[in-house]
Amino acid sequence: MTALPQSVEDWREYALTRGPRMAAEAFLLRLGGLSAGEQRAALCGLPTVPELIRRFEAAWPRREAALGGVPFLTKDLYFRAGEATFAGSTFLPEEIGPARATSTLPAAFEADAGAVEAGRTQLNEFAFGLTGENPHFGDCPHPARADLLAGGSSSGSAFAVARGLVPFALATDTAGSIRVPCGYCGVWGLRLTPDVAPVGDLFPLAPGYDAPGWIARSAKDLRQVSAAVLGEPPPAGAGLWAGDLGLGVPPEVLAAQRETALRAGAQEDPAASELLRMACAAAAEAYPVLGGHAAARVHAAWLERRRAAYDPVVWERLDAGRRRSAEELRAAEGVRARVADAFRTVFRRHHFVALPATFGPAVSKAAADAAHRRRLLALNAPASLAGLPALAAPARLPGGLTAGVQFVFPDLANFGWDAVLARLG
Repeated sequence: MTALPQSVEDWREYALTRGPRMAAEAFLLRLGGLSAGEQRAALCGLPTVPELIRRFEAAWPRREAALGGVPFLTKDLYFRAGEATFAGSTFLPEEIGPARATSTLPAAFEADAGAVEAGRTQLNEFAFGLTGENPHFGDCPHPARADLLAGGSSSGSAFAVARGLVPFALATDTAGSIRVPCGYCGVWGLRLTPDVAPVGDLFPLAPGYDAPGWIARSAKDLRQVSAAVLGEPPPAGAGLWAGDLGLGVPPEVLAAQRETALRAGAQEDPAASELLRMACAAAAEAYPVLGGHAAARVHAAWLERRRAAYDPVVWERLDAGRRRSAEELRAAEGVRARVADAFRTVFRRHHFVALPATFGPAVSKAAADAAHRRRLLALNAPASLAGLPALAAPARLPGGLTAGVQFVFPDLANFGWDAVLARLG
């Protein structure tokens, strides 16, 4: 029996030589490798078999395109015209109705690059979490260790890519939701910037902080997928390995993350690292104030009326967001300004900044507590507060699991993701 395709190139060749129907069958065979529980926790919005075949057939005229015939999945925050968007909830379509238009990013991958949207992926409810937990559809497991969590909120996208269902999947990152699951699941990702998509182009978590992006199974796949929609990237020179911002990442984890960063072209600069450490010290406290306040405004029309339908953890975060005082918001904005200023200063000397994205490998549900969330925010909120793009990469640990490394760039015009991936790939 011929091996099923895995990489972008595998899928392109398979679709081109076997045709759209067999490509659709290959996806279904891959899907059959997941248990019912895994499918429910990681996937949603799967088309019927006839509709799936129709989508592959519709892509056939673009079979020579950069991603011709390559299937992908979309995080269930992106809209598809005429279809419901649940965003990990049980009730959102009852409030907003079906989508009027398809979101820009999946439309570009289909129309311009020839890829085939084969379904959607699950997430923390309304993307408000970093664990992949969802009480309605099940917690998304780590792709190799069912006793651990995949990380979130783009848990389903990372899980599906890591398990080989598709070579890439669309995701979003508001405060680490691409960077964390990539680190835990051993896959690669790009976070763009909050201003890259039109307002209303996807269902928001926290307007002003939500950044679209995607996850791929390897550095090579991420290069191909990214080039298909971003075009020729700028070069990237040496960057800064900023260490762990004084946050106490375990030495054996930090050593693996540092090795990855240095291999990617980062250098050590104690003065620049100390500047970032001081500026980012309060980021984990400031982000929930600003991000939670922005998120609460999205849900204001139905937050009380739908209280019983929410994940209680999510409802509490939204409730806290709407209760922030003017003084809290001003103080958090001050932190945001200091973080952004520090990054601007560092970028005068370094092309990118490399930081840990996780404190170690994936954790169990019992360990995914409030302290775990705060630690992840301390690492990931700085780039989010500054609105910066980032590349997410895994660092392999001695036990076989992975931790996350993030490469933060000054803006999309200087987003030298390809150079870093070439060094790492």
